[in-house]
Amino acid sequence: MTDMSDLEVTVQQEIDAPLLAKPHVVLLGAGASRAALPSGDLNGRPVPLLRDVALELELAAQFPDDLRDLAVTDFEASYSRLYERDPGLTTRIDDQVRDYFAQLELPTEPTLYDALVLSLRDKDDILTFNWDPFLFQTVLRLINAGVPSTALPTTWYLHGNVAVGHCDEHPQVRHVPGARCKYCHKPLMASRLLFPVEHKDYQDGSIIEREWEAAQHFLGDALWFTVFGYSAPVTDVEAKQLLKDAWGELEDRRMEQTEIINRPGADHDEFRETWDLFIHTHHYEIHDSFYESWIANHPRRTAEAHFNQYIEAKFIENNPVPSDFATVEELVAWFQPLLEAERRYMDSLAGDPSEDTPPS
Repeated sequence: MTDMSDLEVTVQQEIDAPLLAKPHVVLLGAGASRAALPSGDLNGRPVPLLRDVALELELAAQFPDDLRDLAVTDFEASYSRLYERDPGLTTRIDDQVRDYFAQLELPTEPTLYDALVLSLRDKDDILTFNWDPFLFQTVLRLINAGVPSTALPTTWYLHGNVAVGHCDEHPQVRHVPGARCKYCHKPLMASRLLFPVEHKDYQDGSIIEREWEAAQHFLGDALWFTVFGYSAPVTDVEAKQLLKDAWGELEDRRMEQTEIINRPGADHDEFRETWDLFIHTHHYEIHDSFYESWIANHPRRTAEAHFNQYIEAKFIENNPVPSDFATVEELVAWFQPLLEAERRYMDSLAGDPSEDTPPS
């Protein structure tokens, strides 16, 4: 008779058995920041979606009369047309957008972003289209709370970001704009945020191109692809094509899984259709909340849970990340067993140095 325990994986077994596995890649849109800070930032400032930028930042008045209504309904299209008339006409809009987003600050209590970043490992990657500084601020405060930077996922900013500066001569250096490059000591330059729709050239030799190259590399190697709060607007054709080129042909993605985190009440069928080119047959999930997702229910172990359920055909238990911690430190403490298991695993792979010491 088969011992049922051989067909089950408990939470503790999942925690204690990390693997060297393919990346879990997460793509963030503005909907993720809105979900993470539904009441606004530390000072109550709202987190605008791109389609709401003209209204919430009161930018519509900056457009000529014939583009004002379009700015409210399709900000990117209106910006593009204004840019075509004269790039100088968009300077004031660029400055207002940057100034607004640069003021945003994380609340002191943990947000969904803290849970997301902690739920991924150093092998994983977060790609974001968002201008806001929340992801960058989250990584910094988790490091300040004692989480090793080597235990956290790498973040890539596909449309620039107000919190991230760069050095043209040393692209591996990224820190706040104005900080000094540790190699050449030149001040780090702010990245561009707004692009005209028809001229979103992600291959122009800039820092944006380098971010996209890295993003494509990791997405091409991913086991899981999670899209959170990004609707793939029809205006951003080039971005979706670059993502698709990295993901490759569906027949080569028979084992991979695609996950979409939608907004509550949204049309799941519509999102399924939007991301159809990234979904192999039935290998997808759609959720109304991050806390329903595979990431939140198998934190730091999505690949392991995938192997146990889909390859080994075992029953697995969820290990859901609580959403009610009052402090970042409490949240970090909850993740300590996972972090410690990974440290032990990596130590075991490295071996005991004393065993390599020849006898005297």
